[in-house]
Amino acid sequence: MNQKRNLVSFLICFSFTVLVVVGVVTLMPKESGFGFMQTSDALNATNATSSATNATSSATNATLSKTIQITSADTKEATDGKSLDIDLQIQPFPVTKSGNSQFKITFLQPSSQTVQVHVDYDLSISKMNSEVFRASSSTGQPLLHTAEGIVSIPYEFSQEGQYSVQVSVMGINFIPIKTEQALFELKVS
Repeated sequence: MNQKRNLVSFLICFSFTVLVVVGVVTLMPKESGFGFMQTSDALNATNATSSATNATSSATNATLSKTIQITSADTKEATDGKSLDIDLQIQPFPVTKSGNSQFKITFLQPSSQTVQVHVDYDLSISKMNSEVFRASSSTGQPLLHTAEGIVSIPYEFSQEGQYSVQVSVMGINFIPIKTEQALFELKVS
C-alpha cells in the first residue's frame, strides 16, 4: 500500500513539475539569457549575432586590454572586467628557450585577495600576434576548469623573443561570464 502511495505521489509531483517547466518555457520571452529555454527562432538569431560579436570582440579585446610586462617571477594583474585578479608565477625565471617553464596561475578575489575556487579559464601564448600554444587545445576542450583556483601549466619555448601570455576567464562558481582577460608580455632569452 505504501508503495502505491509513493508511486502516486511521485507521479503527481512529476506531472506538476512537467506542467510548470512547459509553462515557463512557453511564457519565457524570446530573448531570455537562458539559451536552453529560448525558442528556436530567438536561439538562431542569438547564435548568429553571438558569432559575429565574438569575432569582433576577440579582435578588440586584444587591443583594449592593458598589457603588463613580466619583470619578475611573480606578476599580478586584474582582468579587464575587474572580476578577478590573476597572480601569474613563472618558474624558472627568467625564461629561456628550450627550458621547461611552469606557469602557476592563482585566481584571486579582488576585494579580499583570497583564492577564487571554481574558475573556467584558458591560457594562450602568442608570438608576433600568432598563437603558439593554447592550454585548452591540449585537452580538446573549449575551456578549462579549476576547482581549487590554482593551476600549473607547463610549456617549453622553442625560440627567443617577445611573447604575449593571455589568461582568459569565462566563468566563476559555475556561472558563465563575459570573457575577461589579463594580458602579460614576456621576454624569452
